[in-house]
Amino acid sequence: MRYQTKLLITAGLLLALSLSAAALAYWGVTQSHTFFSRSRIAHEQLERQLQLSRHSQQLFKAWTDTLLTGMSDKPLGAAYLNKVIESDLAALQDLTERELALVGPEEHKGESAELERLAAIKQEFQQALDQLGEVEQLRNRGRPDVAWQNLLELTKNGIDQKLNELIEVAVADETAEVVRIDADATKFLNRLERISQIHAALAILATLALAILLLRGLRAPLAELLRGTSKLAKGDLSHRISISGHDEFADLGRSFNSMATDLQSHQKALQDAHANLETLVEERTEELRRANESLRKIDETRRGFFADISHELRTPLTIIRGEGEITLRGKNKPVAEYKRSIDRIVEQAKHLSVLVNDLLFIARQGAGAARLNLQPIDLGDLLEKVCGDAKVIAHAKAVDIAFANGRAQEIVRGDPARLRQLFLVLLDNAVRYSKSKGSVKVEIGSANGEVTVRVSDRGIGIPQDELEGIFERFRRGGHAASMNEEGLGLGLPVAKAIVEAHKGRIEMVSQVGEGTTVTVALPADEAETAA
Repeated sequence: MRYQTKLLITAGLLLALSLSAAALAYWGVTQSHTFFSRSRIAHEQLERQLQLSRHSQQLFKAWTDTLLTGMSDKPLGAAYLNKVIESDLAALQDLTERELALVGPEEHKGESAELERLAAIKQEFQQALDQLGEVEQLRNRGRPDVAWQNLLELTKNGIDQKLNELIEVAVADETAEVVRIDADATKFLNRLERISQIHAALAILATLALAILLLRGLRAPLAELLRGTSKLAKGDLSHRISISGHDEFADLGRSFNSMATDLQSHQKALQDAHANLETLVEERTEELRRANESLRKIDETRRGFFADISHELRTPLTIIRGEGEITLRGKNKPVAEYKRSIDRIVEQAKHLSVLVNDLLFIARQGAGAARLNLQPIDLGDLLEKVCGDAKVIAHAKAVDIAFANGRAQEIVRGDPARLRQLFLVLLDNAVRYSKSKGSVKVEIGSANGEVTVRVSDRGIGIPQDELEGIFERFRRGGHAASMNEEGLGLGLPVAKAIVEAHKGRIEMVSQVGEGTTVTVALPADEAETAA
């Protein structure tokens, strides 16, 4: 498993732990708030029930004392006690309804019963008040004996006995409910504490486990890579890193081993060459002289190469520097002017990049170190695509490009990008120096183990005295320069370098006023041909 995947899994697990902790905390706070609200309501209900019991007893005692003493006025404080009791009943009604909104379906029935009991208490209280009112009316009408007899009967039967019984039952139930809610709240908090402790322990263990696994997975390959680089720095090119798997470190280890193998191969080749050179010095004196001559020519070529580079790079570099200095000179220039200067700098930088890449490829090919991505290629298919791309260039001059062989299948072993560049250069030159409404013909064939491609045009042609140096760098004939001012004279040298890098050959036949034919011959892919 790749470390990028491991890191994503680790991040996902840590995120899941964080979300679960947040959800647990939210749930705990919500449930605690619910228990707190129910406990507060239950305590308020119990307090109101006790107040109701005390106030009702005070009220009936005041009425009874008044009637027994024969006082003509209403008992002292009866109106206040009536209002207090009504306030107690209203508060109990409100608290019960609020509690009913908080409880679940399983407790809904019990809370509904509390409402029914409260209604019964109200009814019993009102009935007792009505009976005492009748006694008071009899006494006020001058019938104290009947009033006294009814009062004795009410007292004997217990005028507030049923009311007290209902209130006592309500107080007992509310007391039990307070105890139960407090116990449930304590039990819930204990359980929440245990769950939080377990979750925290699991989170810590999971984090430690993930950290240990990642560190353990990193320590061994890093140590192996450090040991390998140390060995390589000391000159031990035979050392190889033993890392298996399919992660990034395994890829790095394989790349390191490949690099060490290449270095070892190059070192061995150099050592063999040095040993052979020392053994054959006397026998190869003439070859050494020729080698020195060759080196002299290479040096001359190098000097010419650097002179060409200096000449061709001077112009874009001067433009880039000039545009930069102009841009930095002065103040408060319009944004459009800055943009134009930067656009010119970018354009020259792109031109400079293309020029440097082409020069480097030509130089590497001259040194035998051109880098190619070789693979079997259907050259017919590649040519058909390149001809399609070139038709866009040819459209402006109304030049017709014809691929004579259609989709002829010819297999070579080459670099697709470089071969595409090769044929685009040839087709671009053919179109560029063709007459308006002219034609370019492309043919492909094979013979004697070679695949041959011919690009023919009916353009201006090239004089014979210029044909010999046509593949030299920065060389443009007088006809070409007069017909098209663009171009640096690098297209054909790059094309030649690509052909030679593929161990092929390129030839050009031209006649002024009649046109030019370029022939490219590449080795056929022997494996594909045998298949």
